[in-house]
Amino acid sequence: MEFTQSGDVLAGRYQLTDLLSESREGRFWRAQDAVLGRPVAVHVLDSRDERAPRLMAAARNSAAVGDPRMLRVLDAAQTDQVAYVVNEWGEGSSLENALAAGGPLSPQEAAWIASEVADLLVLAHDQGHAHGRLNPEAVLLDDLGAVRVIGFGVDAALHGIDPDTRDSQRRDRVDAVGVLYAALTGKWAGETLSSMPPAPRDHGRVLRPRQVRAGVPRPLDDLCDRVLGSGAEMPPLTAAELHSALAGFSGEPTAPLNRPSAVDEETQAMAPPAQAEPAEAQAASNAIGVAPDAVRPQRQRPSSPPPMHDPTPSKPLFADETPGYVAPQRPQQPPPARRPVAPDASYNGWQGAWTGANVPIAEEPDYNSKPGTNWLRIAMGVGLVVLVLIAGSIAWNIVSDDPSTTAENPGTGDNGGDTNVEAKPTPIKGITAKDLDPHGDPPTETPDLVDLVVDGDANGLAWRTARYNDQIGDRPRSLKPGVGLVLNLKDEHAIDSLKFNMIGEPTEIEIFVGGSPWTDDPSGAPAAKGSVGTEGEIKVEDAPEGSYVLVWMTGLPQVDGGYRAEVKEVQVIGTPVS
Repeated sequence: MEFTQSGDVLAGRYQLTDLLSESREGRFWRAQDAVLGRPVAVHVLDSRDERAPRLMAAARNSAAVGDPRMLRVLDAAQTDQVAYVVNEWGEGSSLENALAAGGPLSPQEAAWIASEVADLLVLAHDQGHAHGRLNPEAVLLDDLGAVRVIGFGVDAALHGIDPDTRDSQRRDRVDAVGVLYAALTGKWAGETLSSMPPAPRDHGRVLRPRQVRAGVPRPLDDLCDRVLGSGAEMPPLTAAELHSALAGFSGEPTAPLNRPSAVDEETQAMAPPAQAEPAEAQAASNAIGVAPDAVRPQRQRPSSPPPMHDPTPSKPLFADETPGYVAPQRPQQPPPARRPVAPDASYNGWQGAWTGANVPIAEEPDYNSKPGTNWLRIAMGVGLVVLVLIAGSIAWNIVSDDPSTTAENPGTGDNGGDTNVEAKPTPIKGITAKDLDPHGDPPTETPDLVDLVVDGDANGLAWRTARYNDQIGDRPRSLKPGVGLVLNLKDEHAIDSLKFNMIGEPTEIEIFVGGSPWTDDPSGAPAAKGSVGTEGEIKVEDAPEGSYVLVWMTGLPQVDGGYRAEVKEVQVIGTPVS
């Protein structure tokens, strides 16, 4: 294909300078516009390639959208040798690079970025167009602090995808929530391929953001789960519904994003190194930019991004009671029709509505049986009962024959009287659990998994705390005194011990026993404390009584990148208090 070398001039105007990526003979260049003296981005494809007509159509459709959040198409043409599309070039960093350099964003920043992307999709989808390959590499945080979406339609066309289909619009909506998930967690959960680390999954289901990173507001967590996780089978949200759901969380931002860039100035708008895709090479992000003197089509001006460090509000900014917020709900299914119950439950074959014909017919008596045989059976049964009673009375008299038992002092012997047999401690059944993090916002630690610690499966899935950069407890630099599990025993018990099945070691634990659940840090001396490994038991002295037990973790095992506890099962051993 012509124009493959740096320094070549396309259309007598665009001098190719840097090859940024290549995908199936389609090439993405940084170039210099010799007429206007500004940098531009150029996609070049052989004119004989089957993707060339789709590339030209995507360029026309992208230019028709006309929103300042989308980097404009400046020129497009098809000659005998090549088809090419020229886009704006802007300075900044892709969301993928910003997250790699600075880690996940605050909930307000993440919601604002995803809201800007969703608002652009509203405009494009209303006109029948779609991006087709939306991922964190396609979201640019420019030097002015604005969100710009790059490669709109063009990137999909270069990868052989028709962006203007209903499925592409559906994928856009899923990937827009994937952008929110990525900004909150640093993991990618969308459908389009990305070079970011994939989101963790449990039996194929994407974990909620709150299960990956502590402190994610419940509304944003519900939205991600509604589209990406356990609620993904529900009717999909439209782009307008998605933007409306996000708009209330970004507040009134006033200052630009100042995320550290992971690349140098010459390559700020470039995508990360290409990775292999199935059947094709992963193209780098179409991070194309805007020249300072560009005249943008005017629509409603996008809002400025939120400040990096907001003052702490009097209550959590994203508390679950946010006015106007309604958590995504699964569609209500009508209860299954209940079949009438047969009058005679012993009739095992009954299925239909009851009629008189359903009543089982009484069996005919056996007229051939010998008279008097039933009375004989009854007499034999009565005699057997009498013999058992006589034998029991004799045995009782023998056991009670104790010299220390007299008329003046009845029932005080070792073998008789009112001596109580002490009950043996056993595992307590029917326990429920609740996570506790008094210093968290909100004060929970992966509540969706907490039932796993009392499900009776010591080899199954585990509840986990958040991952902390520093250790917890009373050590220097500790982030908080501890995190815990509140176990509801349902009835009062005398506690003998607790058994643990864990992932990782060691975990430092203090045990508290009480009559009501804890909502704050425990006070007073613990009933017991100790350190457990992957399996362990902590003995509780003096058998304290209560209907609640607090497992208060004051030291967590070390994991990659920090500290975290993972609990498979907690078993409480005790005896009921009568």
